[in-house]
Amino acid sequence: MNLFEKMFNYQMMTRLNETGLFTWTSQERAWLRMMLNHPAAREALSAVTLDKMHNMLNGEQDLNLQDYLTEKAKSEENSVSHPLLRQLRLIILHHQGFRMTGRVRNGRTSHDEFGFPYKLEYSMVKKEWYVLWYAPRFDKLMSTKLHSIVTVEAQPVEPDTASGYTARIAAITEKRKTIITIEVLPEFNQELSRILYAFSCFEKQVEYLEAKQTYRIELTVPRNEMDYVLSKMRFLGKRVRIADHPMLRERMSETAAKALARYAEKEPDKHSEHSNEVQHRQPEEKPLAKADGH
Repeated sequence: MNLFEKMFNYQMMTRLNETGLFTWTSQERAWLRMMLNHPAAREALSAVTLDKMHNMLNGEQDLNLQDYLTEKAKSEENSVSHPLLRQLRLIILHHQGFRMTGRVRNGRTSHDEFGFPYKLEYSMVKKEWYVLWYAPRFDKLMSTKLHSIVTVEAQPVEPDTASGYTARIAAITEKRKTIITIEVLPEFNQELSRILYAFSCFEKQVEYLEAKQTYRIELTVPRNEMDYVLSKMRFLGKRVRIADHPMLRERMSETAAKALARYAEKEPDKHSEHSNEVQHRQPEEKPLAKADGH
């Protein structure tokens, strides 16, 4: 592709984005048609939306992965959808609250708890859906697994009250964030794109220090995501280092010390070495002579 074609494509995509249009390839349409045939699609989408999308993709080709992919030793598959997803999504969309009855950690059941939900999250590690909500009674942000919820009912909230809840959620979220500065060692500057991809889920700003030929990445991270940042730092190894966060620097130092201790050679025991030397120097015992001199 020459330079003029790239410029034309860029201008066309920019205009499409300004008008709100979205272009997709035939492979993407075939993949979507295959996903709509999954049993979880009936739970995630309403019947009207599902029929409409099926009609739109009626003439597309089938993406038969079975022709070139074989599944072996497959573990039990859990549904990625949940019956409460649609209800909670509508509550969040209409800026409503809810009355929730659910199971808590110590085995108790919390009854008729009022909250204002603002986000749904899916954990790729635990394979579970979470609802994030604000508890006005405690002035805290809460996180609840959907499978822990017994019942949930929508609760109307006045627009002014909902705006106050939203402002309070933003304030608490901003207060929980912290800034971490990460430096890329100059010999690994060519791997900057890989390093940025490792932290792609966070807000970040990149600065280049020409005098030191060093890239500095400022990450804005929620406090409950510190362990995730440390795991990415261990994955990137000697390419990066934490520049300004004493607590995280100390934890990385402890991790490095523990890793090195596993491969350090143990010093020989001086006591056992001394006893072996004494035993080696002892003269051999001669046989006892008989009384007659023989």
